Amino acid sequence: MKQLKFLTLIIAVFSYTASTGQTSYFTQFSKANKWSAGVQLSPNYSSNDADGILSFGGGAHVKYSLGQSFGLNLNADLGSLKGEKLSSSYEYTNKYKQVDITGMYTIGNISFIRPLRDIQLYTFFGLGIMFSDVNASFGEKGGNLADTKIENNESNAVVPIGFGLKKNINEKFDFGIEYKDNFVQGDMVDGYNYVTFANRNNDQYHSLNFKVSFKFGDKEQTAHMDWLNPLETIYEDIDSLFMVTAKLQNDSDKDGVADMFDQEAETDCDKVYGNGKAVDSDGDGVNDCKDLEPFSMSKDVDENGVAIDSDGDGVPDSLDEEPNSPAGEIVNVRGVAAKNGACCDCDNVTLPSVIFENGSARLAPSSFGILYSIAEKMKSCPGLTLNATGYTTSKAGEQIANKRSTAIVDHLEANYGIERGRIKTIYSTSKGVEFSNRRIDLGQVDN
Repeated sequence: MKQLKFLTLIIAVFSYTASTGQTSYFTQFSKANKWSAGVQLSPNYSSNDADGILSFGGGAHVKYSLGQSFGLNLNADLGSLKGEKLSSSYEYTNKYKQVDITGMYTIGNISFIRPLRDIQLYTFFGLGIMFSDVNASFGEKGGNLADTKIENNESNAVVPIGFGLKKNINEKFDFGIEYKDNFVQGDMVDGYNYVTFANRNNDQYHSLNFKVSFKFGDKEQTAHMDWLNPLETIYEDIDSLFMVTAKLQNDSDKDGVADMFDQEAETDCDKVYGNGKAVDSDGDGVNDCKDLEPFSMSKDVDENGVAIDSDGDGVPDSLDEEPNSPAGEIVNVRGVAAKNGACCDCDNVTLPSVIFENGSARLAPSSFGILYSIAEKMKSCPGLTLNATGYTTSKAGEQIANKRSTAIVDHLEANYGIERGRIKTIYSTSKGVEFSNRRIDLGQVDN
């Protein structure tokens, strides 16, 4: 018995998660109609204190399918219930009206290995209200109640429960047969209510409903939720995901960013950010694919991203304190002309700085002219010693600054015979110094 209860609990939990899961996820990619409405014809039979006689009723219903396996059904019925009790010549007729709402669970439309069938088995359970209009009488065998007329009008709660079969006729119509037990919370459905042991139970009646339903909803949808296999829907969703994956493979400009995410889907640059926009490292308005100086410190550049340098002294105009220096003039990093050339004063020497590329200790050909003027000055001033100052705030920075200073000393020794001992390497912080992480300053050592 405990195993049966546990199995029932597992089935109930699975049914709930299946129905709610179908609503929230399985219908995201493939929509279907959820409404149906129709009529039913119902032969009735009561099981009460008086023996039932076959009678008839009918009505209408509207169903909303929450998922492929679960839906809510609203019923409105009217008809008659008839019965008799031969022992007392008792006869009654109840012209009733009933409204109820039931939860319907479809059994058997889940399968991994076959498509959905055209016939479904379902069960239902609900709650409603029954309005009774009873007319009854006792005949000759009624004893002291003979010829007594009984009229009763009352309403009672009713609990409908049952099962049924439904067939999919076509895209618009379903046909169904269902058995419905109606448990009435009262004992006056048959009008016979006397306090005896045999009359201790509430009344009930049974109906066999023949139903025709019309399926409707979005005119563009032909499928109905009741006739979709939940697992088949999963396969459709997987196909939809494959379509999404295919869209992710569309990349018109071949920059590695799918068109659906690419904010510049027509760019001709393959150096892009995650949103497809071309990279512009120095923010000068020229993307790196076209920028000849992708790490320029100046925002005043030409169409190729090269910093504008009006006097050609190697210092961009935006940083040049003397933007109109004479041609060929040797200047420092601020664009100021050196006060001394290679021919004159050896006491107040001002020498230009040597600029390196980011992260590099290799001398650029553009620095050779500066190093030539430094060598000429040191030759004309034999007692002149220099400090090679690198700017750093980290151990890694000290290493690159040392390599740069060594590259300068190696060049001056190899090409101009300048003794290595005349140039000393020192370090300084980089606060407030332009190009501090790229330059080596050469300055006279005070004696």
